[in-house]
Amino acid sequence: MGQTANSVVALFLTVGLCVPLLFVSKKHTALICQAIEITIKEEPGQSFITPKAVMDCLTSTYKISLQKTPLKNINTHHIQHHLISYKFIKNVWVYKTWPGILKICLETKYCIARIINPTEPNEAYLDEAGGLLEGKGLPLLRLLIVTGQNIGIANNTLRDKSLLALLHFIYRDPFWKRQITSLEVTAHGKIILGTQIGGHQIAFGKAENIDEKFEKLWLFYSQVIPYKGWKAYHFINVAFDNQLICE
Repeated sequence: MGQTANSVVALFLTVGLCVPLLFVSKKHTALICQAIEITIKEEPGQSFITPKAVMDCLTSTYKISLQKTPLKNINTHHIQHHLISYKFIKNVWVYKTWPGILKICLETKYCIARIINPTEPNEAYLDEAGGLLEGKGLPLLRLLIVTGQNIGIANNTLRDKSLLALLHFIYRDPFWKRQITSLEVTAHGKIILGTQIGGHQIAFGKAENIDEKFEKLWLFYSQVIPYKGWKAYHFINVAFDNQLICE
């Protein structure tokens, strides 16, 4: 008798759960897209894409307006795949909400340097992953300028991960980002840094022991410059271990 009662209770619970789920599923099927909300996460000062550009991109794919279209007919995976091919977009999330809102959340790439390559006719921006973005049509960004015969670019990608790490270090530090304005890679792979204030050059050596070299360089700016002045030296060398050479 007890088992029969339990079975009856279980049956009623199952039916009680299924009915609301069927109602919800039917309601979801009938939902109409009321609006499209676009959110863009981007690096401050680097605006590469606008909500209008996203809508234009979608319009070129969907010949009918997504608004007033049943949500069930909108393929979010297709939209994600289409938008992620846009050269400035790093990540895309597309999902539907119960009020009938189609939400599109984008994360754009950000750039850490400008590349002037002697073998290429145009300047390009270097994004955070080491990829090259053609500068034509982009807003002018005040970023570190990278030049030289031995930058190490192949298939529109910076292959030297050590150099990429150095560029990230400079970009993320507020002082070095303002003070260091250029980076030249010589034919032998050595790095020369140009400066904003003082006009001196910095022999950095290869892109290794980055923290140690910048500690020595900070020692120069914090301990030497206050006593000698900005014009006292024209050449600083931090390339060698345990040495800071000022000329």
